[in-house]
Amino acid sequence: MNIDKREEEFLQRVKETLDDGADRLDPVTLVRLKSGRMRALEKANQGGWRFSDMPRWVTAGGLATVTVAVVAVSLWLAVPRRNTVRAHPEDAEIVASQEQLELYDDLEFYRWLAENGNAR
Repeated sequence: MNIDKREEEFLQRVKETLDDGADRLDPVTLVRLKSGRMRALEKANQGGWRFSDMPRWVTAGGLATVTVAVVAVSLWLAVPRRNTVRAHPEDAEIVASQEQLELYDDLEFYRWLAENGNAR
């Protein structure tokens, strides 16, 4: 037997079984199905899909997701600002000369001494 032939037979048996089940539905279920079908058709005739048709939790979740995505992308693409200390030209001369660097190790002490040493 060919695979297509077996598949066709299987689909035919499934269709027959479903049709038999639909024929044996009780009247209450039939009425509910018909009314649901009518409501669906009325809604389809009213117009297309509207944003307001969605549940509130979907719209709130979507808004939150978009907000988080915008913040994440803006933080990802933000260029970090570097605080650069501008050196005085005298500092460049001191470093370049390589002379008397021990004096500059205690520079804070010498500044304090210059400010407070003359007070006596």
